Amino acid sequence: MIQQLEQAIIKLSELSQTEQEEIAQMILSTIESKKQSANAWDTLEEMAGSIEAPEDWSKEHDHYLYGTPKNNNNEQ
Repeated sequence: MIQQLEQAIIKLSELSQTEQEEIAQMILSTIESKKQSANAWDTLEEMAGSIEAPEDWSKEHDHYLYGTPKNNNNEQ
């Protein structure tokens, strides 16, 4: 983790002052929102819609998680 932070700081130092301030604000906001997350449901709500997945993920989750054959219901 420390190595990642060191790499990020090096890359940040190459940016303009304005860009550095914007990124610093994003980091601080993210940290603050993590502190305010009371439970797992809050975290899940924050993440909802932020993860890329196939359109049929909800219907075919067993296929994507465990490799079972798709249901092939073709209902859309």
